[in-house]
Amino acid sequence: MKTININRTYPSSLKRLACPVIVFGVLQFMFLTFAAAMLYPGGFDFINYHFSELGAVMARNGELNILSSTMFSVTLIIIALTLVPFWFATPSLFTKSKLERALSKLGSVLGLISLPFLIGVAFTPIDVQLNNHFTMWLLFFPLFTIASLSYSIIILLNRKNSLHIGLFGLTLFAIVLAVLINPLSPITAFLQKVLLYGYFIWVIMITYLLWIQKKII
Repeated sequence: MKTININRTYPSSLKRLACPVIVFGVLQFMFLTFAAAMLYPGGFDFINYHFSELGAVMARNGELNILSSTMFSVTLIIIALTLVPFWFATPSLFTKSKLERALSKLGSVLGLISLPFLIGVAFTPIDVQLNNHFTMWLLFFPLFTIASLSYSIIILLNRKNSLHIGLFGLTLFAIVLAVLINPLSPITAFLQKVLLYGYFIWVIMITYLLWIQKKII
């Protein structure tokens, strides 16, 4: 059976076209989640409230959470769709050795697999579908984390260009481990937001390299 070469089926012109799409996805996520927090009935506590509470049907004060929950669902669907070209295009930056190609393809495959579960988070409000919501989140976040870690490892192993991106990704992974070690910590809800926004900033960093067509290795 003939294998599909991601680099051949995703030419440079499409990679550059994908970049503004990816940037749009990240920026709309940041804007809509902040807007949802501002419109959350009774006020949204960024430190103590979990991110998923933005998508709850009912706010903590007992009011219907129509606007915030709608924004929450819409922004997750959009970011998931706009990350599809990101995971397809990124392997083209890592082609020097078999190990780098293998890790990059592993990262992209895991990243692509994670996206339907992110959409699943959007359709399972935490207050009325807690088990389903928790399942979707547990399937999305570890896959996305390992995907980004795979790419960060490639950058750190080479220690040439864009080392800061690898270090940034490794720092985020260290925060993930800290959350897993003590998930009941009072700062877990805050760290969850740090990780989400941090990982999407990491996506922007990689996207910049795609835009200028710069080989990391």
